[in-house]
Amino acid sequence: MSQPFGNQPTTPLGGGPAPVGGPASPGAFGQPPAAPPPRKSNWLVWALGGCGCSVVLLVLCCGGITYFGVSKGLGAAGELLKKEVADNADVKEQLGEIQSISINFMETGQEKQKRNDNSNWIVFDAKGSEGDGKFIAEMPPGGNNGNPFGKIELRTEEGKTFQIK
Repeated sequence: MSQPFGNQPTTPLGGGPAPVGGPASPGAFGQPPAAPPPRKSNWLVWALGGCGCSVVLLVLCCGGITYFGVSKGLGAAGELLKKEVADNADVKEQLGEIQSISINFMETGQEKQKRNDNSNWIVFDAKGSEGDGKFIAEMPPGGNNGNPFGKIELRTEEGKTFQIK
């Protein structure tokens, strides 16, 4: 015959508290569950996060100010160039009236590598009433007798190059 509850572990008789280091006897209360230790301060995480945010803000701020300064500074150079070439016969024939002029950073870098000299070469995209083209302007160090431009070339969409100055 099988015993009811035969698969239960046997317990010592007596039902009192368990001996030190031994299992608790039935009906005895064990120790209360241990409370989790107090949470440690994450000062290192906060410090690194604060430094990271500061670096990101610094890069965005300095990059924005630099971009604004370069674009406005070279935008002024574009206006000077526009005034200087406005009365040129080749410019009027190829582009007509210049409507807008802006710097082309990619081609400026390529032109500087092609020329391989001490001067700064800046490429401006120009839109005119008769057509579009590019002005390649040399800006020699120290200027050119009060004028920022040394040489100025006009390159049309067809690939023709005209020496403007």
